Amino acid sequence: MAQTSLLQGKRFYCREWVFHKLQHCMLEKGSGLAGSAVVSGGSPSKQPGAAPPLAAAGAKGGGAWGVLLVGGPGSGKTALCTELLWPTSPQGAHRGLQGQALAFHFCRAEDSDTLCASGFVRGLVAQICGGGLLPGFEEEVRDPAVQDALRPGECERDPADAFKRCVLVPLLNVKAPPQSLFLLVDSVDEGCQLGVEAEQRPSGSPRTIAELLAAHHDLLPPWLLLVCSSRRQNKAVTKLFTGFRKISLDDLRKAYIVKDVQQYILHRLDQEEALRQHLTKRRPRC
Repeated sequence: MAQTSLLQGKRFYCREWVFHKLQHCMLEKGSGLAGSAVVSGGSPSKQPGAAPPLAAAGAKGGGAWGVLLVGGPGSGKTALCTELLWPTSPQGAHRGLQGQALAFHFCRAEDSDTLCASGFVRGLVAQICGGGLLPGFEEEVRDPAVQDALRPGECERDPADAFKRCVLVPLLNVKAPPQSLFLLVDSVDEGCQLGVEAEQRPSGSPRTIAELLAAHHDLLPPWLLLVCSSRRQNKAVTKLFTGFRKISLDDLRKAYIVKDVQQYILHRLDQEEALRQHLTKRRPRC
């Protein structure tokens, strides 16, 4: 089941510069689609139970980079990711980036289900099958070996193997889409070792969604952009995604970010009468 955002439908203000940067990244990914056709949709015939042909098909030729949105607590990372998927503003709807979302996942520290690597894998498979953006993916995951990896217990035992067999290999086997797509994971730095499930995993198996993605993102097809958000303070997680392009949401040394904060305040005051009244009531007397 897809883990969605609790902020869906909440009004969003400003941050246009972030969306422009993301659009630019998507265009860069799209520029490699012609070359990716050689990789995607052209895999050799599969033998039942054979090892996934990832070494040959992985996108190591410059296609493995992604985007890491970073900022402190309360900087609006989840709100931004929500607006990217379900735009509330006319500008957001016009951008159309939501139509390029292959799948998404929102991690929440207070909900252990959202931090489970096996649930993450199952959610991706369900979304991609139901999204209609990749014809042929659903047929790929009907393979008995793929279904075995998704079975309750098996997926929990080795989520890394399930991710490779049920997500990566099918993505690499289908025909490349006409435009680049993105996979969004919000608050990827949230994570926990889930008791017994963690003890049952093979030695060296990823314990969190962040570790799972960091260990395999270089094997994603070159037309797919991985977009993650994380607190800047979590150095361990940011190191996992060293090759990613970092977009800071709250670096006040940047003039355009300061201007964006000012515009945000003015937009809120202009649109929300209750907020204006609240500030007027609290104005100190001379």
